[in-house]
Amino acid sequence: MDLGDPIRSVIPGSQGEVLAVLARTEQPLSGRRVADLTNGRVSQTGTNLALRSLVTAGLVVVEAHPPAKLYRLNRQHLAATCIEAIVTLREQLIDTMRHRLDSWAVPAWGAWLFGSAARGGGDESSDIDVVIVRSGDVDDADPEWIDQVERLAADVTAWTGNSCEIVEYDAAEFRELMARGHRLAADLRADGVALTSRRLPRPVPATRSRR
Repeated sequence: MDLGDPIRSVIPGSQGEVLAVLARTEQPLSGRRVADLTNGRVSQTGTNLALRSLVTAGLVVVEAHPPAKLYRLNRQHLAATCIEAIVTLREQLIDTMRHRLDSWAVPAWGAWLFGSAARGGGDESSDIDVVIVRSGDVDDADPEWIDQVERLAADVTAWTGNSCEIVEYDAAEFRELMARGHRLAADLRADGVALTSRRLPRPVPATRSRR
């Protein structure tokens, strides 16, 4: 799944891009504005052709406001709910992962999504990267813990089609990693998405050398 633009994986081409723009707003938009909001992925001509086809199919409603025409997603159409769901697949994935982690019999100390999926990017070939941290009293060989982690990775792949790569630490290791300013720590602080209620450990203030 292209988590940065999920509709592209289901409805490729200009019609998918145009539907993604219209599904994100209730406001009627001109054809020019729709083209602008595709961020260069669809030309003005391509946008106009896509809008014409979608109006014919009943998925898009056109309103005459001379000299412009304004377009909006027809949310009464039976397919509109499906389109809106596709557009928000990344958010649905994050919510589903949170619910799964919240149901674990052996709770995680903390968990974060990072990398391209956390930034809202990536495509069908991108991994979904997750950091999962064990409590200090949970052994890394605990069968129930291992089963939870492995099932989460397998299910994320089933939900999205993307490989799920899980990096695992215990709480002490993770605190040390965050204190050292490891590259992963920088990535998590920049755009990590919390999957549990645990906040990232605060950075250790730099000590001033005495002269």
